[in-house]
Formats: sequence, C-alpha cells, structure tokens
Amino acid sequence: MQQNKIKCAIYTRVSTGRQGDSIENQVSQCEEYISRLGDQYDRSDIIVYRDEAVSGYYTSVFDRAEMKQAIIDARNDRFKLLIFKEISRVGRDKQENPAIIGMFEQYGVRVLAINDNYDSLNKDNITFDILSVLSEQESKKISARVSSARKQRARRGQWGGEPPIGFRVNRETQRLEVDPELKHIPVLVFDLYVHKGWGTFKVAEYLNRQGFRTKKGNRWSRESVNKLIRNQAYIGNVVYGTRRNRLHREYDESGRMTKKKIQIRVDKKDWQVVQDAHEAVVDKDTFLAAERMMQSRSHNRSPRRAYHPLTGILFCGMCGAGMVCQKRSSNGKEYRYYICKTYHKFGRRVCPQANVNANALEQSILNIIRGRLNRIPDELLMITADKEGDIQRLRSDIKVKRQRREKGSREQISLFGQRELFDEETYRRQMFELKRQAHLLEEELAGLEQQIEGLCQEGAAPGSLKHYAAEFKRLELGGHECTRLLLHDLIKRVTLTGDRLVIEYAVDFNR
Repeated sequence: MQQNKIKCAIYTRVSTGRQGDSIENQVSQCEEYISRLGDQYDRSDIIVYRDEAVSGYYTSVFDRAEMKQAIIDARNDRFKLLIFKEISRVGRDKQENPAIIGMFEQYGVRVLAINDNYDSLNKDNITFDILSVLSEQESKKISARVSSARKQRARRGQWGGEPPIGFRVNRETQRLEVDPELKHIPVLVFDLYVHKGWGTFKVAEYLNRQGFRTKKGNRWSRESVNKLIRNQAYIGNVVYGTRRNRLHREYDESGRMTKKKIQIRVDKKDWQVVQDAHEAVVDKDTFLAAERMMQSRSHNRSPRRAYHPLTGILFCGMCGAGMVCQKRSSNGKEYRYYICKTYHKFGRRVCPQANVNANALEQSILNIIRGRLNRIPDELLMITADKEGDIQRLRSDIKVKRQRREKGSREQISLFGQRELFDEETYRRQMFELKRQAHLLEEELAGLEQQIEGLCQEGAAPGSLKHYAAEFKRLELGGHECTRLLLHDLIKRVTLTGDRLVIEYAVDFNR
C-alpha cells in the first residue's frame, strides 16, 4: 500500500529595495532542495506563496497577504513542510520571526531555511533567535546603505523618484530639466499666490476650473498647492533628508504587536541642499516671497479642535462627505462654521454645499430635540429602552475609551523616548495633541460613568427620555463637550442638503 506523500510549500518575498534576489530564484532553490529530501515528499504539487515589493522590516509579517494565506492553509492541513530560502525571507524582525515560526509549528508544519541551515525539527531555538537578530541588523545596514546612496546622488544634483510637475528627469544626467509642456502650471501657481495674493484654496479652485491636474492626474487641493509652493526644486535646488523613516511598534491588550513605518520631520538646518543643480522655473525672489507669505499666514495658528458637537455625525447631503468645523477670526471675534470636506479640498465646483454657521446649526438641532422632548407627556418620558442593555452599551463604550486612553499613554511614553529625533516645536506640538486627546477621553469617560450612575439610581431609568429632558433643560450652548456627548447619545446622523436638515435619531421619540 502506497503511503501518502508529504505536501510541501515554499514562501518567497522580495522587498522594494532588494529586487536582485528574485522570486524565481528563491522558488528554484527551494524546489531543488525539496527534490533532495527524498521520495516521501511530494514534488509534483508544491504550493508557492509570493509576497512582492514588501519590506521585511517595516511591514509586519502578519499583514502580508501571502503569509496570511500560508497560515490559513497550514491550519487547514494543506501542507506539512514549509521552506524559505533564508530566515530573512520570513522577515527582518527579531520579535516577529519566532512568533510566526511557532505558529507554523503548532499546526504540525516542519520549517526549513536553506541558506541558514535551520530545521525546526532540531528545536535549535537559540540559533534561530540569533539568525533573526542578525537579519534585523542586516536590514538596518541595507537601509543605511540605500540612504547613503541617495544622499550621494542628491549631492551630485541628481534627482531620485518622481519629478515635480513642470520638470522631467534627463536619462543621461539623472538631473531635472524643465518640461516645456507643463512648465506653465508652477509658474501660474506662484504668480497667483505671490503677485495676486490668492490663498492656496483659491489657487486650487482656479486650477481645477481650468482643467489642470496634478502629476498623478488628481484634482488640485490646498495641500497640493502648498506642497508645490514649498518645493525648492522650482528655484533649481535639490533637497534631501527632510524626513527620516522610523519603525513604530504597537501592542494590543493581548500583547500582539503591530508595526508601521512612520516619517519624522528633520529640522530644516539639517537638510542637505544642493543649490543651482538644474534650471529654475521661478526666480528666487518670488520663491522667497511665497515662503514669507506662507509663514505669515500660518503664524500662531492654534491646533485644530476635532471635538465640536456635530463632528462625526454631520454629513453633506450633496456629496455624502463628512462636514468638519472650522474657526475664523474677524475684528477680534471668533466664528465657527461647518464645511463639507469635499468642498474644503476641491472647491465649490465639486460640491456646492454652502458653509453653515456652527452656533446657529447646533442651536437649531438642540431646539428641535427640546421641542420633541417637550411634546412628550411626563409619564411617557419614563418609558425607555431596556435598562440593562443601555448599561451594557455604556460599559462597552467605557472599555473602548479606556483602551484608547491606555494606548494614548503608551504613545506619550514612546514619543518622550524618541524626543531627540524631533525639533522642540514638533515635539511640543505632538505631545500637546496627545495630552489634549487624553483630557477629552477623561471627560468622555466621566460623562459615561455619570450616565451609568444615573441609570442605577432610583427614579428615572438610565437612557430614559426623562433623563435626557432634564439634561437639555440644564444645557446651555457653549459647553461644547457636554453638548457633544448629549447629541452623540441621541443622534445617529445629521444630513445637511442646502439648508434642509434630516436627523436620524438613536432613540425612539414615539414611545
């Protein structure tokens, strides 16, 4: 009786920075190795997993599509032997590599790494751990070599990557040269911004009306105009080292790690700038004038506050996008207004929804809810949704917010530990934002706990309309956080189309 042969699988990976070690080369080596293992291994139907252009250091092994499929197939007993060319193909993270190998082993899969002479059957965990550490260190060396090569190219005035609009890269010199077909766009942008005094939003609107598109074929926004104006390539300079990549690890409540690549801004004094590396599109006086205007317009601008009462539940009925709150000062007074995100990015021609005064809109919604509550007899105000269900929902919300609070605390500790990587202003701004979010979470938690306490007391049941009626009688517009908590409890969604409001409630006013 013929014994079933052992099913085999191969995992391969190539990163964006090391294409020489091709997928085909890895597969060929692994197939040849399997052929020498013996007849008990099935060489006719080998499963091959291919992760292409995926970093082994910055991309979590658990976030790769093919690796996730390999884990599923191992769990479903589709193969019993998994081969890598070397440990570095699994990944270049000394923390993740042992975890992924252990996962395959628990499904009864034997793991082999050819070039490293690793075989999970030998249970040589120390060797594997050492190889994982060396692999991570090699990844850092590769990254440093790539960074150094790019820096040398920049010092020679050569351009790396996609050229900005209005330029193209000369294939022989690898330097930028003016693109005569698109040169007029950056020239126009600087003229409108500097000489006509238009803001970036108005410039973007004009470019879109004229049918111009960005380098990637997208509509212009204030961000893309801002980026163009700040680009020193337009005065003939090549700038390198404005940002630095860094690996950021996060751990959930179970201890599982996720990671991502973050970019840290480098202080301007540490940038590598090669002047007059190629032909300029605008003169330096115009560029410097634009820089001064941009600094004056952004001077002392306070950080945005994302917790206005309707943020998250107010949507534009014309395009479906969310609406966000903006602030503006005039004659010493501050005004708030809600604005459609689509209009904010691309202008009125894309979405015609008008801005709306925030105080007036919030007051209108509060009046509508007060009116509905006042029309309900007192005895019916006591009728509520299931009390235990409401308490459970509130406790669930508290649990989520506590997790967010703990995550915020970890981010503060992490940011403090990386303080030397930031300039003082960037560090201060980011730490201020993290502390602001923590403060808001504390306020929300206190509000949720008060609701639970009220629900558990004698009298009005929690979540009851009587409870909300009492809250609204005491409420005065101006305490944005309190208003926000009440509105988000009672309302699922507010849709604004022109000046017409449609409110979807989270509670039943018709009981």
